[in-house]
Amino acid sequence: MERVKVPIKKIENITNRQITFSKRRNDLVKKAYELSIPCDVDVALITFSPSGRPTLFSSSARFNSSLQTFIHSYGVIIKYSE
Repeated sequence: MERVKVPIKKIENITNRQITFSKRRNDLVKKAYELSIPCDVDVALITFSPSGRPTLFSSSARFNSSLQTFIHSYGVIIKYSE
């Protein structure tokens, strides 16, 4: 059985858009973390929610301090842990 391809388009309902963003953001952070470990690379990810709030993920403490300074006044920090 094949997967049905979902067309990519803007979600008009604001509540559904925020829920989808939150779920996909978490998946994206997980993938960034999973890329950083086997490839031994530093990964930094900044996303902006539909409301404009930035979120930061960094696989390295070196990036963390620089990016935290950058978005300190209005950001939210997400750290992935297994």
